[in-house]
Amino acid sequence: MGLVGCAVGSEAEIEALEDQLGTQAADDDAGGNATIALPPPSTTEDPPLPVDEGGAPDGGATADAGPTDGGAGDGGAGDGGTGGSCAAANTCAAATDLGTISGDKNNDIKTVSGTGSQWFKIRVNEDDSSIDGNSEEMKAVLTSPAGTNYDLYLYLPGSGPTTRECTTVSKSSTSTGSSDSSGLEWGESGLFSNGNSDDRTVTVEVRHVSGSCTPTAKWTLSVYGNTH
Repeated sequence: MGLVGCAVGSEAEIEALEDQLGTQAADDDAGGNATIALPPPSTTEDPPLPVDEGGAPDGGATADAGPTDGGAGDGGAGDGGTGGSCAAANTCAAATDLGTISGDKNNDIKTVSGTGSQWFKIRVNEDDSSIDGNSEEMKAVLTSPAGTNYDLYLYLPGSGPTTRECTTVSKSSTSTGSSDSSGLEWGESGLFSNGNSDDRTVTVEVRHVSGSCTPTAKWTLSVYGNTH
């Protein structure tokens, strides 16, 4: 009886088979442990988000500016916003002297022009020394420039030619028109002289009410004696 054995291929076939098996094993090992190469990080960055810093929104209009301190700057209009100083240029105690007029003789007149509020004083003398009783009189007429209104105030002291009155108004004119007129009468009122001196220093106030006080917008003040 003959022997039956396992057929074995040629040496070349065996080597080929081994190579095939080795390759398959390597592939199996790589199946669960293969390293996945990640793509390199992108060099392009996303644009930053807009940041709110309290100003105008992105793409919006500029925020409104607040008001400036102090309003109008220096060099603007003067008192009352009229383009010139309307405040009194002096005080009652430092009133401008208009001189002297007679309160009971002749027809004396003193005239002055100016701008803004001002104070004046004028001496009104008793010149009639006859036995007849003649009162002392004076009248002031103020003419305001176009577009501006001034008022007129008269202050008569109670006694004596040297005293001054700056507080109590004796007569006034507050017309809204272009002309103001006011007069005073004092002293003797009977048929005979009172035997006393009726000389007085009258204070006259020109007071601004409204309108321009520019140098060209002048008022005119005239003071008359022996009439009221």
